[in-house]
Amino acid sequence: MPLNRHCNPGLTHSRKAAGLAGLSVAAMLASCALDPGAYTPAEDVGIDVTLVPLNVIGGAGGVSTMPQGSGQQLGFAAAVAARAGQVYVVDSTAPGLVQVDVFSGGLRLLRPLRDAGTAGLYVTEDLIIYVVDRQSRAVLELDDNGWERQRYTDSTLVPAPVDVTVLNWGSTVLIADELSRRLVMFDRLSNPTGMTHSTLSPVVSAASIGAVAASNGSLFLLDPASREVTQLDLQGRAIATYGEDAFEAPVAIAADACGRVFVADGQPAGLFVSSYEYLGTHSRAALPPEIATAVTDLWIDGNELYVAAGPFGVYVMAIEPGCSGR
Repeated sequence: MPLNRHCNPGLTHSRKAAGLAGLSVAAMLASCALDPGAYTPAEDVGIDVTLVPLNVIGGAGGVSTMPQGSGQQLGFAAAVAARAGQVYVVDSTAPGLVQVDVFSGGLRLLRPLRDAGTAGLYVTEDLIIYVVDRQSRAVLELDDNGWERQRYTDSTLVPAPVDVTVLNWGSTVLIADELSRRLVMFDRLSNPTGMTHSTLSPVVSAASIGAVAASNGSLFLLDPASREVTQLDLQGRAIATYGEDAFEAPVAIAADACGRVFVADGQPAGLFVSSYEYLGTHSRAALPPEIATAVTDLWIDGNELYVAAGPFGVYVMAIEPGCSGR
């Protein structure tokens, strides 16, 4: 029976007892304060997912600031995010952050990055961009022209940022740090400089942090060392784990509005797919065979999945069944 997944700290039937030590209501995450996506499933969309290819962005070749429609291609897609036809890619060949307009086919280099191997990238609905800059141990907040608005950094709390997501309707920036194995939250409203009053949140249930995603009031942490994903509730307590023996080498994660979790784990059979409602079971969503073991990052925008696949560019795929009415 599907769970009525409204904001409820009592939903803690996890196989892991520990959670985050510092995610308190007073600190930043008041009850029901994450992105407003609590829902009751209206229909059973299941975890038997089909990925239908729609488009391929990039491939072999370099990137330069050529006029739109010049036919320039991506070199190596390390990270991807997309909103309403605008696709943002961290290209290691550029090296930098690249914007692709899927309607015109135009491509431009938004911002050079000294270390463009990061998979840490997030874009809000109003096209505010967050990208991990490992060289300066910071997360940069950029506008849609690539100009830096501010940066979030703390050499003690964030010595090695690896991924970023946004919570609370865009008011909270959450950074995952791989060295300290912590989540660090910066309040954009009370702390516009991003330098102080950040919330330190040790992740006591994870041996490592490789990526983080958020959806419907839950956080999903990818733990490459333990080869699993941990789902956390609004107070930072572990709700569920995914993968375990099913994973080979997990590298990327995304979650959709139906509560389905997609994990790229180096399997030729495709992406691992599970959900809160189907805890303990999973399926595989087939990818084109040439990219199945080359995935570097995943992003979901509506019912479209964007798969960054290194030298193969970015594959855009429709998720069927989709999350209609979500």
